[in-house]
Amino acid sequence: MKNNWKWIVFTFILLTLVVVGFIIIVSPLIKINKIKSCSDFPTRVDRVIDGDTFELCSGEKVRLLCVDTPERGKPGYEDAKLFLEDLILNREVYINTSNYDVETIDKYGRLLAWVYIENDLGEKILVNKYLLEEGYGDILIIPPETCNEVAD
Repeated sequence: MKNNWKWIVFTFILLTLVVVGFIIIVSPLIKINKIKSCSDFPTRVDRVIDGDTFELCSGEKVRLLCVDTPERGKPGYEDAKLFLEDLILNREVYINTSNYDVETIDKYGRLLAWVYIENDLGEKILVNKYLLEEGYGDILIIPPETCNEVAD
């Protein structure tokens, strides 16, 4: 009877570890899929971190695809950050990830995305492109992304 009890406890602990491990592995993927589908509905920006990175109301950090703005302490940093704040802070944005079969999360855990806002006429404006057109950053091409969306 003692051996049966030990076997039951061992099995319970093993199953618990398997379930916890599965949750740890799968939960980030579920979060990414939720964010990727945001192109159909808006999500709010809670904080602008710098000229090309911001945080959504969900806590997810987003990095603008194909955009490179000055880093903290470099000339143009504050201007780029303020421009992005004026454009998207506390506003609803639409998120789309790359069309290529590539990793959508960078090494810093940020979602790499095309970001859109709606103007007063309900037309979607590509934030990535607008920021570049206004001179607040440079195009950053990391293959296989071609950045055609912002290059024309």
